[in-house]
Amino acid sequence: MRAVLPLDDPRRPASDSSPLIDPMIGDLPDPVPGPGEALVAVEAAGLNHADLHQLRGTYPPPPGESGVPGLECSGRILIPDGSSDKPGNWKAGDRVMALLGGGAHGTRVAIPAGQLMRLPDNLSFLEGAAIPEAALTAWTNLVAEGGLEPGETVLVSGASGGMGSFTVQLARELGARVIASGRDLERLGPVKALGAEICQAGPELPARVREITEGTGGSGVDLVIDFVGGSELDGHLSTLRRQGRLVLLGLLAGDEAKLDLGRILSRRLRITGSVLRARPRSEKARLTADFANFALPRLADGRLRAIVDRVVPFEQAAEAYAALDRGGVAGKIVLSMTA
Repeated sequence: MRAVLPLDDPRRPASDSSPLIDPMIGDLPDPVPGPGEALVAVEAAGLNHADLHQLRGTYPPPPGESGVPGLECSGRILIPDGSSDKPGNWKAGDRVMALLGGGAHGTRVAIPAGQLMRLPDNLSFLEGAAIPEAALTAWTNLVAEGGLEPGETVLVSGASGGMGSFTVQLARELGARVIASGRDLERLGPVKALGAEICQAGPELPARVREITEGTGGSGVDLVIDFVGGSELDGHLSTLRRQGRLVLLGLLAGDEAKLDLGRILSRRLRITGSVLRARPRSEKARLTADFANFALPRLADGRLRAIVDRVVPFEQAAEAYAALDRGGVAGKIVLSMTA
């Protein structure tokens, strides 16, 4: 198979440059699916910041996962299962999309059957590749970690990216009132069409949130989904009502923050750190099944949709990685294996 070579592949040239982002493509043996895994011919794969960090050497794959980057893909099943019980009743030729611990940036990948989802007939492989990581991240942090209830108000930071834009849609479908924030108000424009009632950029965010929530006592939002962290974190905490919750799942603004601890104590705020990749496969399977039950009908009828910024041929993966590293991407960058 053709794949982005793992960081420790001996064919990679020695380099003194740091940080390293070199999506060097080469030939590797096809993966052999183990018990409970399906072998999938990859048609398209999404690109995430985790892939950049992996090739910098700062975010290695969990033990037992492929060293090839890539956390989401779409394709067709070649071998339904490496064992005899065939969970999920998958068959060769089925169109699927999947969440992975690694390996999506290759033309073949072995995927735990519990992390497969059927690709709705109305979606292309390119659209399907843009969904799993963003969708399962949104579901995990809105529902499993954030405990979002219908009628609550949620603030989604960094809302213009692939993760944020799907989180806005899903929160809307879960019955929440959605406020979207980011650094560039112009880039937030399309997010409003996805279900954000208000879009706000800049340091005025906390005051604007209090103004927006005045009809409910002006106390702030119930939940913050924070993709940004760093120096932005304290401002996001200040938008929370008493006993509000913040789920931190990204560090785009850095991994250090100065916080008003008195506010956290007096308002009894809850901060939850969350990662998806390192969770056990059994937990990912439960999250995938719960999300699929809720969301696949909504993807099929268009209430939820993939947001694709651009499609790049797989052999030009270096261009795609560089574009994500530069920033300013609205939606997902998708690698096409067949373009």
